[in-house]
Amino acid sequence: MQATWWEKTVEYGFILRLSAAGRLDFAAPIAGRHERSSGDGIFGKDNKLVLIEFKREKSEIAAEKTIFTDYYAAANQLNHYNHHWIVYGGLTDQKKLGLGNQKYFDPHARSTDITDILSKGITHSEFMVYLEQLQYYRVADGRAGGGHVSPESMLTVLGVSPSGKLVGSLSLEQYSHELKPTFPAPHNTPNSSPSLRPRGM
Repeated sequence: MQATWWEKTVEYGFILRLSAAGRLDFAAPIAGRHERSSGDGIFGKDNKLVLIEFKREKSEIAAEKTIFTDYYAAANQLNHYNHHWIVYGGLTDQKKLGLGNQKYFDPHARSTDITDILSKGITHSEFMVYLEQLQYYRVADGRAGGGHVSPESMLTVLGVSPSGKLVGSLSLEQYSHELKPTFPAPHNTPNSSPSLRPRGM
């Protein structure tokens, strides 16, 4: 029988590795308005941030180059950052799911202990500079209305405490919404509405 796993399997496997190494205090799948609000509070207390792209297997990494206007220019400018990683799955000799890793812009840079990726985090201000530079080289995603997901929604921002514990997680897309909150337009109710009129008028 052929082994089957998915990108989400790799993500969960990574979280389990962090837990087994004693580097996990808290992790939760985050989605929706309420969870984003909670994530915002958590990230306000975090010391360092890492950015991780999860891939089902190593062969899928090459597709990352297609979402850049100029991948090599981006790599040349951004490779000195050490907080952006790819974690991928693969079968071990024992036919079990193993996890591999590499730095996002450098396939030769790997962590022998995958949980050490958490030690590569950078500050929030550095992280924001990186994101701005990264987005400059990214192909604009025109699929927002078509039901597809953007490349940003496949990236995960992990918050790391000073002691190296994982204390929160958000997709990059959700994280960017937290940084640039949108406010609802004012709701104007017609003055002629009888239910809102003061008595005696």
